[in-house]
Parts: sequence; C-alpha cells; structure tokens
Amino acid sequence: MTKVRKQAMDSYLKSEKKGTRSRKQSEEDDSYTSRTSIGPDQQDVVDAGVSNTGAPYFHNDRSRQTSSEQSPVSSGRTLTPDIQVSRIPRTLDTVLSAAPIVQPMRTGMCLPYMQTTPRPFQSIGKPLDPFRTMFQAQHPSISVEELKFHCSRAFGTRAMGQHWIPTLVKSPHAFLSTLCIASAHYDAIHNREVESLHTVALRQEVMHLIHQNILNPNTKVDDYNIIALTQLIASEIIGREETMLDYHEKGIEGMVNMRGGLRQLGVNGRVATTLSWVSLLSANLREITPNPMYTEFCAANSRRAYPNTATIPESPLFTPREEWPTIERSQRCSRRTLELLKDVRMMNDFFLHETRDSRQNSQSLKNLYKKITQYPSATVLQQSNNILTPNDWIHEAVRVAAVIQATAIIKRTPLSEALVHVAETEDTETSSTHSSIKRSDSDDSLNFLISTSTRHDSPFTSFSTSPTYTTALPTYDPYAYPFTTTSSRPSISSISTSTSSTDLFFVPQLPTTHTNIDPVKSLLTRLQLALENSDLSSAWSDLAGVLLWVSLVVGAASRNQKDRTGKKWFAALAMRCAILLCFEHPQAVCATMGRMAEVVAGLREVVREGGREGGRKRRRIG
Repeated sequence: MTKVRKQAMDSYLKSEKKGTRSRKQSEEDDSYTSRTSIGPDQQDVVDAGVSNTGAPYFHNDRSRQTSSEQSPVSSGRTLTPDIQVSRIPRTLDTVLSAAPIVQPMRTGMCLPYMQTTPRPFQSIGKPLDPFRTMFQAQHPSISVEELKFHCSRAFGTRAMGQHWIPTLVKSPHAFLSTLCIASAHYDAIHNREVESLHTVALRQEVMHLIHQNILNPNTKVDDYNIIALTQLIASEIIGREETMLDYHEKGIEGMVNMRGGLRQLGVNGRVATTLSWVSLLSANLREITPNPMYTEFCAANSRRAYPNTATIPESPLFTPREEWPTIERSQRCSRRTLELLKDVRMMNDFFLHETRDSRQNSQSLKNLYKKITQYPSATVLQQSNNILTPNDWIHEAVRVAAVIQATAIIKRTPLSEALVHVAETEDTETSSTHSSIKRSDSDDSLNFLISTSTRHDSPFTSFSTSPTYTTALPTYDPYAYPFTTTSSRPSISSISTSTSSTDLFFVPQLPTTHTNIDPVKSLLTRLQLALENSDLSSAWSDLAGVLLWVSLVVGAASRNQKDRTGKKWFAALAMRCAILLCFEHPQAVCATMGRMAEVVAGLREVVREGGREGGRKRRRIG
C-alpha cells in the first residue's frame, strides 16, 4: 500500500512540474514579445512600474486576462501598432500620487455632519462628548467640546493621535493645556488685541493644577506636569506675553534638570522634542539666544536620511537633500516662487558661512539681495492678470518674507529693524505704482490686494475647500464666545465658490496709501491678507515647511510692533505649522528651528561686532 501511494504521489508531482514549466515558458514568450514590441526605452518604464512595490495593483490588473480579452500572443493574432501602444503602462507619476506631508486625523470615513448642511439657525447640538467623559474646565462658560473641536480642526493629525493624545487624556492639566493653545489661537486669528476671558480662565486653571502637582513629590516633575507646562508656554507664545514666557521657561528648565536632563523625559522622546522646538520657537520670535540645552538637543535630533520620494517640509531653513523634490513636485509652487526660494537658501548659506576675518561673500550677498528685491509683487502681477490665484498669493507672501530677511542680512540689522526699512520701501513703491495706474474710483488704491477668489481660511467664511485641515469655523460673531454657530460644516460637494455672494466672502478694508498711516502696520496687514487668500486650510500642504519659514521670519520681524493683533496672528500661524508637522516630522521641525536660531544669532552677532568697532554704528555690506 505504501508503494502504491509513493508511485501515485511521484506521478502527480511530475505532471504538476511539467504543467508549471509549460506555463512559465508561455509567460516568458509573451513577455519577450511585448518587450520587443515596445523598445528598450519604454521597457525601463515597464520594469519600473512592475518592480515598484507601491503599485502592485497596476501589475496585477495588467497581468490578469479575462476569457474575452486574451493577449495577442496567446491568441495568435498579429501585433498591431494600436495593440503595442496599449501595452505600454502609464508612468509612475500618473499611477502613484505623492504622499501627503502629514496624515489627517481620519481618512476614508464619511461622517454624517459632512453629508448634510443644516438649515440656518439650526443647532446640531454637542455630539462630541454627550456623556461628558472629557476633563471639564471649572469656568462654567467654557465649552470644552467646542474648544476641542477647534483644536482638532486647526492642529489635528493622525501622528498626533498616535503619539501624543493617548498621554494627554490621562491627566486633567495635560489635557486642558491643549485647550489653552486652542483658545489662544482662536483669539489670535480673530484679531483680538486683548485675550478673551476663556483663554485667561483656562490658563489660570492649568497653572493652578500644575502648582498642585508640584507640591506632591511624586508628581512635581513627571511627564504630565512637564507636558502641561510646555503647552502652557506654547499658548503664551501665541499671546506674545514675554514676561510670563520668561517665568514659565525658567520653571520648566528647573523641572527638566531635576529629572536629569531632556533624555530622561518620556513618551518615547516626544516630550523632550516638543519642549525643545517650542523653546527655540519662543527664542526665535523674540530674537534672543535660546537655552543651549534645547539647541544641542535639536541639533542632535535633526539628522535623518530621506529618499527622493519622501514628502517632507522643505524650506530655505531645511534642505536635507541636494534638491527640493517635494517643493518641485508641488502644484502650489510656481517656477518664479521656486527660483525665489533657491535664492533665499543660497543667501542663507553665504551669510551663515561667513567668518569674522573673511567677508568674501559680500559681493554674492549684494547680488542676491538685488535679485530678491526685483521679484514682482502682487501689484505688478495684478496689472498683468486681473485675477490672482492662490499660487500668486503664495508668491507674494514668500516674496515679502524673503525681502525682510535679505534686508536684515545685507544691512546687518535684526529682523525687527529690517521690517521698518522694508515697509518704507514697499510703501514708496506701492504709491508710485498706483499713481501710474488710471482708476475710475480713487478709493480703490489697494484693490490689487483683494483677490476675486474666495478666502479659504477666514473666520468669516462658512466652508473649507480641504477636508483634511481647516481653521474655517461656522458663521458666528467672532467676539461672541462660546461660539454661536448658525451652520455646521457643509458637504464638500455642495460648496459654492461664487464670489458674488457677500455672505461667503469678506475682505477687511485696508488703508489706502494716500492716508497717513504706519507703513509697517500697512505692510503686515497686506501680508496677512495675502496669506489668508493663499488658502491656509491645509497650511499650504506640501509647502508647509515654506509657510513655517514665512511665519518665523515675519513673526520675529513684528516683535516690536505696538499693534498686538498682527504679531499675535503670525505667532499663531507659526505655532500651527509647527504643531501640524512636529509629530510626523520631528527631525524636520527641530532642524528648521535650529537653523532659524542660527540666522537670528548671526544677525545679532554682527550687530555686536559693529557696536564694538564703531560705537553704535553697525557694519553694513557695500
């Protein structure tokens, strides 16, 4: 019986091997025929598409043949040119889309409130936490649900949910400190000069909870207390409260030292990373020297090798690869903007590689400065194109930030002083440009700033064009908080972008150049409007690193301005960009903050050198 079984099995295996060999030979013949029909150049594309593990569906769909659609070789038909072309696969650019720079909170989920638009004045209730399971604030008028809703829409990413949120929900003060950031951000984007009652009440409650934990030897320097204080500092950065920042930063420095250094903090190093870049952001916006402890940590944790296909937040401050594949692939970046960013990066490199005894880059810096200041502004673009696109507004924002930084480098002054010079120059150029343009209405001297395209990140709009991230809230009175919503988030498919409706579009009236107004305030207001018209709903998506650089430069430049609303707005933008990126790209954020600290320190160093050599006279190039 055993012999019979062995013979049967041997016969089966031989027949199976023979069938497999014949099928393999048939496939090889088919492959050879297709290769010879498409040529060697096209075969490289085929091999790339088949070997790419990210596109297996493409290969499988091509390789599967139904009974009604047999391959030309197997059916014995002659290959025609049409059949040969049809076998050429699409390039990988059309098969594989670029990965998003950050993953959204939830994808592939059709939420009910996104499908239906409630009628006017119809409330949707508070379904976020119907059983009040989240930690609640003590102040009765603070709505934790609505603040958390704003927080998730402004800052939420999937990486945050994976690495940060699980720790926050275990502690009341760590959780409520996130609402401090959300409330301060809400105040800033609504141009509130004085913080709202809810922001102050939340901040006081979090400080009280931190103090209670400090009195307990077991919790005074634990991760929850450090997280809560770090996020409290982040809210103070948005509020531009420098006195309170100094107080809190000294306190958290002592707490870290008691723990034994940044390396001893938990959450897989996330606490140390977040605290470090927050501290560097605070120093950069105030143009001061950051704590060496945080600078060294960021420098040690900012190196990483990236493949060319990786989508990362590249900027003039962060260039880990020889080129900028992410920026070059971006549909938001025009060729003109790309060239401008390259000039800024080159100017940064020349400036930071200078030494005290060697100024061989002076002529190069002057040439780059001249080139940067000659890029067309929104005024010039408006003359050639009556409708400015979001990409044009992106270029305008990048141009203004580039001119401010280039002026600071060429004149050897801090960014805050360079802003004054740039504002006066821009004001003069704008006035001369408008005087040469014939207008039917003299009051339309700044109509070039008002795009006919609708704002996508405005507190006055009731929609967003991106389901991923948005800070566009439902329609409400911006100073009536808690929110009195009149509509919920509408369906993306039902959005109307008609610019004739005043209900969906509001642009604040800017002062004309004919009135006697502060040119610095005018420039910052125009820049803010340009950024709002550039579609901030996704933080410029794959140009988020560039937006972070713009907000850092302008945030630092606006430090000494008496108008608190403008500098708070840019600080809130910088904080939002950093939080969106930090959990998925921690090395990139650390490197960006560290590089910006080098630029600020370099400008401060040349000012001190000029003071020692010639009293208060600063050394300038040229």
